[in-house]
Amino acid sequence: MKQSLHYLFIWLVAFLLLLTIVLLPMDTIFETGRGGSFEGAQYDYQFANHIDNFKMLGTHIMEFQGLGPDQYGRDLLGHIIEMFGRSLKIIIPALILSFVIGIAKGVIDYRVRRNKGKVFGQFTTWGILSVPDLALIIGIQLAILIMISNGWLFRIDLFGHDTIDNVLMNILFLSIYPTAYIANTTFQALQSEQGMDYIRTAKSKGTPQFIILYKHMLKNGMARIFSHTNTMILYILSNLFIIEIFTEYRGAAFYFYNSLGNPSQFYVDGLFSARTIEVIGYIFFFTVLILAANLVTAAARSVMVPAKGGDSS
Repeated sequence: MKQSLHYLFIWLVAFLLLLTIVLLPMDTIFETGRGGSFEGAQYDYQFANHIDNFKMLGTHIMEFQGLGPDQYGRDLLGHIIEMFGRSLKIIIPALILSFVIGIAKGVIDYRVRRNKGKVFGQFTTWGILSVPDLALIIGIQLAILIMISNGWLFRIDLFGHDTIDNVLMNILFLSIYPTAYIANTTFQALQSEQGMDYIRTAKSKGTPQFIILYKHMLKNGMARIFSHTNTMILYILSNLFIIEIFTEYRGAAFYFYNSLGNPSQFYVDGLFSARTIEVIGYIFFFTVLILAANLVTAAARSVMVPAKGGDSS
């Protein structure tokens, strides 16, 4: 309960900080020349105007009993929730796969660390971690397109959001780096456990290596593995923007990016402004998603991770 309140407090502070940034007054004094041509601009921050923006946000929410309509007249809150549901179709499976496959890969890396199999073990994990995500995605897409063009593979839809191909491929793209990250974390956790007293005790009792690895080392290493969950979730969410935009998967990250507008455009006697209410809506749901992941992770750790390290029974 105490930890949940701690996460809730951190979320509230983070959301209010982001909200303060989004609601910064956009008062700019433009200097124009002959024919209205742009000559210069100077930002004029006024604290009172900043407070007024908060008041206008509150008035807007009270007036529409929600976020109101978007630029196309649709219910903005309903649209954001629908887009988050679309993104969750790839986020949740990617998160689960990253843990399951990553832990399994880490165990394999540990078991083959001293023989020739390490070329396909930890070296492969390090290789994936050292290559930028976008390069891996482009490489996979090119390989698939080449195989399709040569008739070696059935047609796969790589772009869009409305087919099962789009969902499955984006789950794959989204889980590549987190899987390697968890694999490396699992390997390091097992290595740190191998010199513990309880391991030597279990070996002296003639306990099979398989039981020592899975019942003792992996079980006690879970605390270290799960401690990286927040980092992995942030990896997944940051990669979500790259993947949705690059593959035109129209989910929450795709529309959030579009709602920010083009920062390179401006107009004299006016300032190009993002769709502020829509931006705030997406920020709220993204931060709530991180909060929910933290709460679920904390609950899972309390159930799955032993209270004390070392189990020689």
